[in-house]
Amino acid sequence: MRVVLDTNVLLVSFSIKSDYRLVFDAFLKEEITLCVTTDILIEYEEIVGRHMGEKIANTLLQIIENAP
Repeated sequence: MRVVLDTNVLLVSFSIKSDYRLVFDAFLKEEITLCVTTDILIEYEEIVGRHMGEKIANTLLQIIENAP
């Protein structure tokens, strides 16, 4: 299944303690395909960086960009 995640959904699904972690886990397990554009990645980086820090934002982008 292909999905586009709203930035807020991605933000709450990234944390291991989140009730919505199953969304991010499905992406990691390749059960869903995350569809993104450059603009979406820039927004992810900006918002996640603002809320969780630049290091986490950069790690998240690396995970997304290196996904099969």
